[in-house]
Amino acid sequence: MKSNLAANRYAKALLSYAIDNNQIEIVNNDIQKIELTFIKNDELNIFIKSRIINNRVKLNTIELIFKDCSLLTKRLFVLLYKNNRINLLDGISKNFLSLYNAFQGKQILVVTSAAPLDQEIKKEILNKVKKFTNKKITIENKIRKSIIGGFILRLGDIEYNASFQNKLNDIKQKFTNTNLSTL
Repeated sequence: MKSNLAANRYAKALLSYAIDNNQIEIVNNDIQKIELTFIKNDELNIFIKSRIINNRVKLNTIELIFKDCSLLTKRLFVLLYKNNRINLLDGISKNFLSLYNAFQGKQILVVTSAAPLDQEIKKEILNKVKKFTNKKITIENKIRKSIIGGFILRLGDIEYNASFQNKLNDIKQKFTNTNLSTL
């Protein structure tokens, strides 16, 4: 919990500093690369979060991997090293991207489904969701076979679960509660 709060504070400070220095787009591009790298490399996540590996080694590795980043982003790496918070880099990148989207008036709608959505369904979802917000909506489609069918919509803190897996779990819960009450 504390690490999430700290990551969010660093992300807010980075966004504010980038805005003040007219480098918001440059820093955003850097952070997108960082986030994509963390998504594609579980080993990097494990490496950064390890309590065994020396922070100097972590800093050197991060600076080597992200050597093309802007000076402002590299300053973040050094600041995290000095404050013994380099393990927060992935959390900071996630928070920063969320804050950046809010700053730009954008919001990401995450649609989790058992199969990829076609363009017509995406357009229909966008039309429905635009009634609830005045922000520019971008759809991110995540595939998870375990939901069997249906979908899960997540827009900010709001989630609507219309998956078959959720419906089956509801039926199972009602069945279990009914059996317990008859004993």
